[in-house]
Amino acid sequence: MAMRILMLIGALLSATGLAAAQDAGCPACAGAGSRDCQAHKALFEEEKRALVCSEAAKCKVCAGTLVRDCQSCGNSVSDASLLERQKAVATWLAARRKSVDEVTGGKEILHLRTKNLELAFSVRPLTVGRVKLETHALMHLYAKRIEDLRTLFSTTFGLTDKDFSATLQVYLFKDQLDHSKLAPRVTGQGANSNGVKLMGVEAVYCAHHNPQTIPGDEELHRNVVHNVTHLLLSNAQPANWIGNRKSGWVDEGVAHWFEDKLTGKCTNFCYEEVALQPGAGFKGGRWRVPVRKLVEAGKLGGFARLSTLNTDELTFEDHAHAFACVDWLLTTRSGPAFWKVVLQLKAGKAVRDALKEGCNVNVIAVDEELKAWIKANYPLEEIVR
Repeated sequence: MAMRILMLIGALLSATGLAAAQDAGCPACAGAGSRDCQAHKALFEEEKRALVCSEAAKCKVCAGTLVRDCQSCGNSVSDASLLERQKAVATWLAARRKSVDEVTGGKEILHLRTKNLELAFSVRPLTVGRVKLETHALMHLYAKRIEDLRTLFSTTFGLTDKDFSATLQVYLFKDQLDHSKLAPRVTGQGANSNGVKLMGVEAVYCAHHNPQTIPGDEELHRNVVHNVTHLLLSNAQPANWIGNRKSGWVDEGVAHWFEDKLTGKCTNFCYEEVALQPGAGFKGGRWRVPVRKLVEAGKLGGFARLSTLNTDELTFEDHAHAFACVDWLLTTRSGPAFWKVVLQLKAGKAVRDALKEGCNVNVIAVDEELKAWIKANYPLEEIVR
């Protein structure tokens, strides 16, 4: 149902353009039969990037379509398509209210649909940089960040839209209770932690923004990057999760790599028992210097051991080691070459065969080559900027 509604919205957007070509005589609207709705000035560009926004849908002028009928002409084709668009927006939003709001009982949950994402959002206002964003503007920012992450993920590994089978489903709540009520419905799992994922054929992340563990925008952004990367990695065809198939180093290493690339730190660990250990982190999230020091001290573990562990078996140092392995392969080979390794692992091939096939790496030589690369590329002291 939701997909049919969104296809209708897209088709009607095209229909409005067609109407413009049919009646180009009106000077007020240049023949479009409609004009931009002026009630969305502050977030108009952000709203245009979305297919549907629950806040925009409250507008009494345009009902979320961002355009209003031109009163200076009688473009009947445009009038009809605009009405249909309004109905499609209302139908999609009603379905969201039923599937999310009625379950949580939440009164302040916002909803947004973009090309590759359905987002439910009720996070409290946060300061981004030096600007405090209210929940509505913050929702648009996180939708853009998630779409940008998906684009970067695809570009890095040489993937296209056809490689993904699911629309990303992300639920970010301000209240623990909303998260605990909805998580079992959308992930099939209990909500004992701040965030729960459903990975593979479906791509779902349901989370509670806990200010004690995720103080502000920087931490929440990093958390979303890490967890959505897991969704993308597992959903990309063939859709399956390799974190429980002795490939935890790839599962976590890739998530940490994007975390580091987009936010400059790695602070998220996808295993409750690890995250609950005293300190709940490793070296402040900046890992290149500590990894280099482990190499210099001869204390970096061997790849033979790392490559046999599931995600839930990784220690803090294993996470940093996995990040370094992925960083090395992406830097010295390429994203598409690394993705061949991922495909081999998803197919159930042994890591030695996957590395040889994808990156032309002999598993026996990994430790020596990796350590040499770390010494040449990772600093011994943090660079102050």
